[in-house]
Amino acid sequence: MQFKIVLMLIWGCLWGVGAEARNRQIREADTLAMNAVVEKYSKKLSELVLSNQGLQTDSSVRYTSYYYRLFAPGTLYDAPIKQVFSILWKPSLPGREKNIPSLTDVNDKQHRILEEENLMLMQTYVNSPWLIRNTERDLEAAGGLQKEVLPELPSVPHLVANDINVDLTQDVDEVRLKVRRPNFWKFRGNYSFQFTQNYFSENWFQGGDDNYTMLALVSMEANFNNKQNIQWENRLEMRLGFQTSKTDELHKFKANDDLLRLTTKIGYRATKHWFYTLQVQAYTQFYPNYKSNSKEVASDFMSPFNLVVSLGMDFKLELKRFRGSANLAPVAYNFRSVERRSLFGNFGLDPGKCMYNDFGPNITINYGWEIMKNIRWDARIYWFSNMEKTDIEWENTFTFTINKYLNSRLFLYPRIDDSSDRYRNEDKKFSYLMFKEWFSLGINYSF
Repeated sequence: MQFKIVLMLIWGCLWGVGAEARNRQIREADTLAMNAVVEKYSKKLSELVLSNQGLQTDSSVRYTSYYYRLFAPGTLYDAPIKQVFSILWKPSLPGREKNIPSLTDVNDKQHRILEEENLMLMQTYVNSPWLIRNTERDLEAAGGLQKEVLPELPSVPHLVANDINVDLTQDVDEVRLKVRRPNFWKFRGNYSFQFTQNYFSENWFQGGDDNYTMLALVSMEANFNNKQNIQWENRLEMRLGFQTSKTDELHKFKANDDLLRLTTKIGYRATKHWFYTLQVQAYTQFYPNYKSNSKEVASDFMSPFNLVVSLGMDFKLELKRFRGSANLAPVAYNFRSVERRSLFGNFGLDPGKCMYNDFGPNITINYGWEIMKNIRWDARIYWFSNMEKTDIEWENTFTFTINKYLNSRLFLYPRIDDSSDRYRNEDKKFSYLMFKEWFSLGINYSF
């Protein structure tokens, strides 16, 4: 009898050990299954984050909210208990309609997901009950998990006594999408009228002539830039000024400044600051200029006319207060012509000739520097040489702004030209160096 009791105790121990092993295997299998679900759901969340960041556009990825109960705070749901105890259970989620049409079929994939999820939750209720803090009724009492109720908007009172029924379908036309290309053109302009007056009394100890000086300046620009490779700049400059002088008895007014110049430059980007550039400069004057107390014309419209076509590289630099460009052309074509017969042979032309052609290197530099808030320096440097003759110009304009419409200007213009023999004088050193200057106050308008 005692032997049987011992055998029964041994068998009971062995059965308990086996049951514990079987339970451990079941728990390990459940843990592995739950880990697989967690890993899969975490992967989906990561894919969702990447997709929202624009790093993934795989349209095959689908997301589901049926796993959220595994990651929400521990809650005792009704569905796992009903499913395990074979109570009539229909697929449902807290806070939603109890019957979900998409899960009515037992073969539905989402249906099976909910069933497996209920089994995992039930394992948690049995093995780790201390993790459960809430119940499904608590959630429903708090307002549900995902059910959103928007407040009703107040009704808008009618402003008229009777409703007016208007049929707008007859007058509604088809919506047409109009595509506008970006405007790559920029236009700028500056208009200025300067005035200067000088008066000397008859007994002024140094002597002097009363005179008035008027000067009109116009500058217009039309620039194209497609923000990629091509830039096309166009600039038209016009200056015309007159002065009175008592010493000249034949001419009441004489031109003291006269310029009509057009510059066009088209470039193709090579690097950030360098462009392959074709530049054309053409300039002449408006009004005939006479010698003092003489009817002889010194220069006239199209007499002379200068055309410079250059091919090279253009360097452009734009800073906060400085903007400039330097056009370096190893090859340039220089053309000069004279229309007035009395001026044939002048301006560096051979005697009796009305035009000539030259080839040589050319450098043209334009820059603008805002020295201070109301002081600006604009300049143009021009150099051309055919290895025998040299033409150098340096135009400097200092603008002193008083207000939006008033300013004063100082113009300094040194020039070197040894193209004509009359500019060379052995008795007078550096006779081919010329200089021009004026200072004025006037009205200014820019856009």
